[in-house]
Amino acid sequence: MMHSMSGGSAWIAIVVTAVWIAAIGGAAWAAVRLVNRPHPRPVSPPSPLDILERRYAEGKITQEDFDEARARLREHQLDI
Repeated sequence: MMHSMSGGSAWIAIVVTAVWIAAIGGAAWAAVRLVNRPHPRPVSPPSPLDILERRYAEGKITQEDFDEARARLREHQLDI
């Protein structure tokens, strides 16, 4: 015996289909948002050369002091 969809059961099928489409679409949207979110990067401390250059730029040390300290830093880097 075949049952035909009456007016009430046809609307139920449409609503259930719409709910499934909304659920799948919402899950896909949430997955895309989760994958594409920005990841914070760890902040690394400034290098000794960065600190030296900043002190020179701020006028806290002279050109001669800067050149001498930079030369010592370069010697130290070669020893490593």
